[in-house]
Amino acid sequence: MNKRKSWSSLKAKSLLQRFSGVVFGSVFLLTWGLSYASDTHHQVMPGDTLWDISEYYYGTPDEWPTLQQLNAIADPFKLQPDTMVDLSDFDPFPLSVLFRSGEAWLIEEGGETLLENGDIIELGSIIETGVGSALTLQMRDGARAVVPSNSRIVLKREGERGVTFQLEHGEIESYVPANRMLRRAYNIETNTGVLGVRGTHFRASYADETLITSVYEGSVAAQNRMGTSEASVSEGEGARIDETGSIQVVRLLRQPEDVDITSLSNEAIQIDVLSPVQGQAYRAQIASDPNFLTIIRDQRSQGSQIQFEPLSPGFYHLRIAAIDEFGIEGDSAIFVIHHRGNRVSVKQEESAWIFEWLHRAQMTYRLQLATDREFMKVLLDYEPQNNGPLKVSHLPGHEIFWRVVSLDERTDMTVVLDTGTLNDTGQ
Repeated sequence: MNKRKSWSSLKAKSLLQRFSGVVFGSVFLLTWGLSYASDTHHQVMPGDTLWDISEYYYGTPDEWPTLQQLNAIADPFKLQPDTMVDLSDFDPFPLSVLFRSGEAWLIEEGGETLLENGDIIELGSIIETGVGSALTLQMRDGARAVVPSNSRIVLKREGERGVTFQLEHGEIESYVPANRMLRRAYNIETNTGVLGVRGTHFRASYADETLITSVYEGSVAAQNRMGTSEASVSEGEGARIDETGSIQVVRLLRQPEDVDITSLSNEAIQIDVLSPVQGQAYRAQIASDPNFLTIIRDQRSQGSQIQFEPLSPGFYHLRIAAIDEFGIEGDSAIFVIHHRGNRVSVKQEESAWIFEWLHRAQMTYRLQLATDREFMKVLLDYEPQNNGPLKVSHLPGHEIFWRVVSLDERTDMTVVLDTGTLNDTGQ
């Protein structure tokens, strides 16, 4: 088969391309898209292969096995002209709960059901998130939506295979892959309009008849309801459209660069922006994944210091952005943080062991090493003179028990901060 000929036949269908617009709040948000005769089927033309069809509709040839299985096609190279290839397996419904932090509920006539990871969300479902919560929804076609706290949405069908989040209040952050079928609509709807998403990543908030948008990938075209003005909002830009129809497009504030991250003694995390960006406030989020689909903390601050509630020690991902005077959220700085809390960090470097822990004011510490669990045969009992890492070398090669004890000078109480073993034999 001639793949060039096949691609040309598919490309000819793009003559149906047209401009589509959607409305949100007091503005129209416009996005470019392709219009096809059907979202659910492809009519085979001479020279078509499943690879070409997969690449054209989904942006990648790698979905051809799914198309072959769905359509029971014996030979993916030999497709009969004028037959129909079923594309319906890429319907976004049903959705599933990819991650939940805090409380989120499925609202039904009989009451509320607490959602759990893996739960299936059907068409027509009503979802609500509680204070300090976050919910990530996964669609079958690869799109994802993060619903922060204090939000309420209704899942609706858009067209034949699209999805609409009817946002009654709150916020949604959307991640829509660029290879998603272009006419498989993804919309966010309010009582006064709709926000259309086409392969972009952006945040949008709507309150007091004002729409605020930050665009991180892709672009949107904004037009007020009266149609008297419009503007293009590109990647790296934000926009504010108020009730008068005025549109202000600005560059997003740059990401904070000089950021200090501290694990506090109560296992909380404190963020200090040492070189403040020209902004009125900051927003910081902590997630357990680098894509921020599993957000476990979300905090805003009017100053350059943000403090999160206690977290278990471990590795996390942090993103922080400045917010300008229009309320537009800027570019995010992203960090990997090792949150130690009250734990002691121990690592080996060649023949030495490095001990490090958070030193609190009015506390003294001792590192103790012993050959027995009861610390009757002590090898080392050392009080550090500074707050930096403590390096110990030339230790015996057999199993050694360690512990860090702290003395509170105010209460004269001694406690074991943390304990463990070196050269663990596994016995």
